[in-house]
Parts: sequence; C-alpha cells; structure tokens
Amino acid sequence: MDREAELQELEEKREAVRSKMEEYHQRLALAYDKHIRPRVFLEGDLVLKSVDTVMRKMSLPKWAPKWESPYIVSEVHPNGYCILLDSDYGTTTGPINFKYVKKYYA
Repeated sequence: MDREAELQELEEKREAVRSKMEEYHQRLALAYDKHIRPRVFLEGDLVLKSVDTVMRKMSLPKWAPKWESPYIVSEVHPNGYCILLDSDYGTTTGPINFKYVKKYYA
C-alpha cells in the first residue's frame, strides 16, 4: 500500500511540474509577441526590398544603400513570404521573407 501512495504522489508532482511548464511557455510566448510587428502586404502594394548583401548578413560599404527600388507585390503567401515584380524590367523575384520587405510610401 505504501508503494501505491508513493506512485500517486510522484504522478501528482509530475502533473504540477507539467502545469508550471505550460504557464511558463504561455508567459514566454506573450513576452515574445509583444515585440513582434505584424506585417501585412496586399497584392499591388509598392514595397522596397532589402539589398542581397543585407539578406546574406554580409557587410556593406559605409554609404551603400540598404534598400532597392520600389517593387510591386505580385503574390502574397500566408507563410510569411511574397513574390515581387520589378516594374522596370517586368521580372519577378524569388520568394522573399516579409522581414526583408517594407512598404514604400511615394
């Protein structure tokens, strides 16, 4: 009988730790979400694209621009990336993460 009580107590401790971990993960997610800026792009929006060297985390010369000329958003995917259309040349880019794109205000 004593062994069953120990097993029951052990299971209760595990459940208490599990609930504390869930609370911790919820607090962590809330703290993370406070600093996240949601980015919403629609097809047809004018945007600036980050220069390739910035996307590859390479160093830039001191006075080099970090953003490239305005592009038109041609496709938006719910996973957080878009396809851009270069209006000057009529070409499309590969998929680009939202963090490398920002709205262009003319």
